Amino acid sequence: MRTATRLAVLTVLAAMLSLVAVPVLAAESGGGGEEEATTTTEVVDFEYEPATIVEPAPASPEDQPWTTKFLVPTGLALGALAVFVTVVQYFVRVVRSRYKVVE
Repeated sequence: MRTATRLAVLTVLAAMLSLVAVPVLAAESGGGGEEEATTTTEVVDFEYEPATIVEPAPASPEDQPWTTKFLVPTGLALGALAVFVTVVQYFVRVVRSRYKVVE
């Protein structure tokens, strides 16, 4: 039973890693085929207009969005609570069952 569970976890882990690795490998190889691209450059004279200077808008103090105020701290608190509960459950189920009190 344990080997089947371990095999299932290993399979899921390998699938997740391959989903991450395929786009990275495609980006590194450059994508396309083996064709050589030939480019020609032409010199074209354009008359450019000078850039228009735009004054930056005055900075106005904005309130933080509600997601930053409430959602992010709530998510962090729930994550910390999940880690704590996981540690306690591990201790109760695994560590405590290993040792017996001898009287």
